[in-house]
Amino acid sequence: MENAARQKYPLSVSLLHWLVAGLMISTLIVGWLLDDNEGLMALHRSLGIAVLLAVLLRIVNRLRTRKVLPPSVNPAGSLKQRAEQAVHGLLYLCMLGVPLLGWLKTNAAGQSASFFGLFDLPVLLSHNRGLSHLLGGAHSLAATLFVVLLGMHLVGGLAHWAQHRENVLKRITP
Repeated sequence: MENAARQKYPLSVSLLHWLVAGLMISTLIVGWLLDDNEGLMALHRSLGIAVLLAVLLRIVNRLRTRKVLPPSVNPAGSLKQRAEQAVHGLLYLCMLGVPLLGWLKTNAAGQSASFFGLFDLPVLLSHNRGLSHLLGGAHSLAATLFVVLLGMHLVGGLAHWAQHRENVLKRITP
């Protein structure tokens, strides 16, 4: 297991991991500040679009590099490995779902989603106040789920360090 802990992810995987992490955390922070400053909505939407684009790129890159990714540090078939896979899968689902739900909520509110004023995403839904409210709730719930999963992801890394003296952080750093 110690040898597996030393194997590093390809540079492209590492860079996209940290890019998406930074964008997601920035978008969450701006989203939490919206209650006090509605003027941040354009920034929140732009960051959300950046998340969506970066996650799509990350998924394509992960598929491209799947044969050279280091193995899990958890034993194959173990409960820890299944938990790791479930958390990672749900993180990806949230990384895609949160911005998609935000985009749909924006459309249902009768607005378009603009990326820093450079371009607008296509309008996928017509104005529907009730649906906008429902999608807004789903967007918030998915963002909350992402935060919980992120916490689990971090605790998993800390557990490997504390229990097994495996510095798994080194695997994903550029």
